[in-house]
Amino acid sequence: MQILTMIKNQLKLLLSNRIAILAIILAPLLVTYLFSFSNNGSNKTNVYLVDKDNSKASKQLISMIKNHKGLNVIIDSEEEVKSKVDNNDIPVATVIERGFENNLRYGKALDIKMMENYDNTDAENISETILSEGNTLEKITGDSKNISEVLKLDNENVSKQLINKTSMDNSITLLYKTINAGQKEEDKNTVTLIGFIVMFLWFVIIQGFRTLIEEKENGTFIRIIGAPMNYTKYLISKIIVALILGIAVTIVVLIAAKFILNVSIVNNIFAVMFIFTIYLFALIGIVMIFANFVKKHQTFTIFGAVIMALTGMLGGCFFSIDELAPKTIQIISKFMPESWAIKALKNIMFNNLSLYSQLSNIFVLFLIGVLGLVISTILTNINMKTEKNI
Repeated sequence: MQILTMIKNQLKLLLSNRIAILAIILAPLLVTYLFSFSNNGSNKTNVYLVDKDNSKASKQLISMIKNHKGLNVIIDSEEEVKSKVDNNDIPVATVIERGFENNLRYGKALDIKMMENYDNTDAENISETILSEGNTLEKITGDSKNISEVLKLDNENVSKQLINKTSMDNSITLLYKTINAGQKEEDKNTVTLIGFIVMFLWFVIIQGFRTLIEEKENGTFIRIIGAPMNYTKYLISKIIVALILGIAVTIVVLIAAKFILNVSIVNNIFAVMFIFTIYLFALIGIVMIFANFVKKHQTFTIFGAVIMALTGMLGGCFFSIDELAPKTIQIISKFMPESWAIKALKNIMFNNLSLYSQLSNIFVLFLIGVLGLVISTILTNINMKTEKNI
């Protein structure tokens, strides 16, 4: 009962600062809303093509690829795209080799070359889209040839009619957004929201432990450790309250995002909230470590903001580290709790993977939290002995 009373009192104390709670809820929503304007302008995936055949057939294939609303086709030279692929500027480029039209006419294997340097979702989707359209064009060419011979019609006109029919028929056209039936489209606004929720949860935990610093600042800490109560229980009550606040803020932001930003990221609500909870536990462990070294709540807030921004950038809250950052930054990001949380959340929400499949990410976050609490407990005991001796 004592710990329940402590939790109740801590909640009242935290919720008394309504402006801070409101700011924590609105911040990820507002930033995601602002970022959505840039996302809408760059929502298409660039597809780099090299047309070495420069024939009617190769141009027809390019036209079919351009019909995909999610793709932005860029025609370039082989030297330029090879350089971009080698420098990791783009994941994949497609080369339509010479003889493409001739091979298509005589039913030979289509000469399409993929230049890839690393694997990611966009690279796989682009490759599948282009190869699928190539197969579609190959089938149309064969069918139009047979139809024109039987019905004594012009082969080129029959081919055009079949292509137009294929482009309008959703049952035949392969949509880029649903290439993998087991996956949900990785909407950029949703990804942005995930990143900013993960980042701003730092402020939730900092707000949750702000009272701990204020107690040191106003001398209450000395009275608490001298009172006839278990200080460990007192700290546990603060941890529980910080978790409750973090979970509540996350739920409110997700619900608000659905109605305000038209973003729905709740594919598996239990798995998603479990990942957020473990991530909050990891943040609590980290925050409790540096809380032992800070004596003023203003310093605590500033220090927390710096850590939030730094780990947010290195952890992939602003952009995908795996796709855009150099190898050194990718290695550094592995030490950021955000990167593990974002990876697990994306796998569950967009790839329909189970919670069990994310055990490695969960274990890392849990280990961060446990190590943080162990180190924090040692430091707290040292501080308590020092205060009592004084």
